[in-house]
Order: sequence, then C-alpha cells, then structure tokens
Amino acid sequence: MTTTPPPPPSAGPTGTGPLTPTDHRAFAFLGQVNSSLRQCLCTLARHGVALRRDAPERARLLLDTVRPWPLYKGGQFLFDLMEWEDLMVDGDPPPVMSTERIVAACTLPVRLAAAATEEAPAVTKLVPGQRTTAALGLPLSLLITTARSTLLSAAQDLTDLLGPGADPDDDAGYATDPEPVTDDTGAELPPLEAGFYLYEDIALGALSVLGPLLADHAPTDPAPPA
Repeated sequence: MTTTPPPPPSAGPTGTGPLTPTDHRAFAFLGQVNSSLRQCLCTLARHGVALRRDAPERARLLLDTVRPWPLYKGGQFLFDLMEWEDLMVDGDPPPVMSTERIVAACTLPVRLAAAATEEAPAVTKLVPGQRTTAALGLPLSLLITTARSTLLSAAQDLTDLLGPGADPDDDAGYATDPEPVTDDTGAELPPLEAGFYLYEDIALGALSVLGPLLADHAPTDPAPPA
C-alpha cells in the first residue's frame, strides 16, 4: 500500500513566509539608517586620515584637547560596544557623504546642546508664568529657527529657478551653471585606515567637518583654555 506524504506546512498565511509586508518595509528603513551611519562614519574617518596626514601637529593638538572629555571617552565606549569598526570595514567602501549632508544632520543636535548649556540670565524677580515661559523657550526658538531657515531656503530656490542662469528650454527648470560641489567625490580623501587609529580618525574628521558649525554656537566671550 502506497501512502502519499502530507504536503509541507505553509510558511505563512500568504505562502511568502512569516514576515509581513510591514516587517519588510521596517527592515528596509532600518537598513537605510544602517547604511547611512556606515557612510557617515567612513567619510568622517577619511577626513580624519587626511587631517592626520596633512596637518599632523594640528591633529595631535586636537586629540590632546578632547581626550580627557567625557564625550570623547563615551564615544570610544560606544564605538567599541556597538562594534562599529566591523560595520565600517565590512564590504566595499561606501561612497563619500557630502559635508553639507553631515552638517545638516548634526545641526539640530548642536542647537539643542547650545541651548541646553547656554547661561540663563539672572532672575531678579519672580514673574507669574515664568517657569512655563522658560520651558517653552527652547521649542519656540527651534520652531522660529526652523521656520526662518525654511523661508530662506524657499526664497533661494525661487531665486535659483527664476534667475538669469535658468534655461527656459530645460524641462527640469534647473540653472545651467550650478555651483560645483567639491566634497561629494572621494578623489580628494585618502582611503579608510582600519586599526588602532580608526576612532581617533572619526573624532578628527568630526572636528574638521563640524568645526564651523560648532564655532557658530560658541559663547560670545569664551573662557581661555585652562
């Protein structure tokens, strides 16, 4: 007597596996975040390699300054704990991330840090509603800054679109002579160097790329270095 084996169990209600379309889309987003983080870290490290190669004295002074700081030590701890070195060196090198994109991603955190560490004015008299006003001050200032930046960007876009450099025959409406972007290619940056200096290179690259942004939020009368 011949028995027919039962059919294999279905992998899911749709036969495509236990993961739902939402799961796949969620993983696609997380994968994009992971790839962007790898691209940013590798780009900063390559900037750090360039700084260490071209200006070794400045690189040494920068590292000597930040090494005692908790932010630097905490970054080193997270770098080792999350095994970011494995993430960075696994596979082909990613393309260089533009400086503008790195600065844009870090602008809001820097503004928050600047507002949180800003010295509050002395209060001589308790004003009704003062605590509520202080609590809303940071969100309102960020909202105003965001609105101002949006309006300025929109005005600049309109200027670029309607300016004399625009080609009326161009369906896209872009200017024919856009300002060149020089940091989107990796030709000017040395390759990534894995090993002992990798975290230091990331720190140097961050100080190099984000230096102007950090300087814009410096105190008006900074204290001299100790």
